[in-house]
Amino acid sequence: MDYNHITSFLDKFKKLLFQKEEIKKIVTQTIREEINHQVDDNLIKIKDGYIFIQVSPVLRSEIMIHKQRILIKLKSLVPDINFLDIK
Repeated sequence: MDYNHITSFLDKFKKLLFQKEEIKKIVTQTIREEINHQVDDNLIKIKDGYIFIQVSPVLRSEIMIHKQRILIKLKSLVPDINFLDIK
C-alpha cells in the first residue's frame, strides 16, 4: 500500500506549524532588539495580523512606546504578513 499521499498531506501541516513558530521567533527577537528585554514565545499570540502580548503592564507600556518601530521592522523582515497592530 502506498502512503505517500498521507505523508505529503502531513508535510503541509508540518510546514504551517514550522512557519508559525518561526514567525513567533522573529516577533520576539524584534521586540527584544527594540526594547532590550526578553519576551517569552509563549506570551505571544498572532491572529489575523494582530500580535497579542500577555506581559506585565510596565513591559506592555514599553512595547507600546516602540510599537511603530517594531511594526515597521517586522514588515521589512516578513513582507508576506501584514501586521496590523500590537495589543
